[in-house]
Amino acid sequence: MQLTFSSVGVLLLILLLDKAPEAWGTFVPGRCQCLRVMERTPGRPLDFSVSPRNSHCHTDEIMVNMRGQAKLLCLSPSGRQGKRLLKCWRRVTSQGKDKKQCLKTPKNQRNRKNRKNQRTQRRHQEEKKQ
Repeated sequence: MQLTFSSVGVLLLILLLDKAPEAWGTFVPGRCQCLRVMERTPGRPLDFSVSPRNSHCHTDEIMVNMRGQAKLLCLSPSGRQGKRLLKCWRRVTSQGKDKKQCLKTPKNQRNRKNRKNQRTQRRHQEEKKQ
């Protein structure tokens, strides 16, 4: 059996075409997924995902799933809520824990909100008495 230049070429072509569908099905993002970002979410998010910065996007992207909305909202990584989620996500993923704990409201913040609500309720009750 004698290998000629054309038979080697045909063999290489067959091998390349065999692998081509795998390469066609691979999604490679060409830009950032979040074009519009929000400083904070209107309400409490159900779930979130983070896309770390890469060669296609120079910022971290935080995509938030909200209750009652089909599409994801993008949260600014430079905003207060975004920084808190990003910091928690990095800590949790390095420890191998569940990212859902990042969505819980910190205990001291809940207490602060309760105290504020109690103050406003007292103020309203005092105004009603007068």
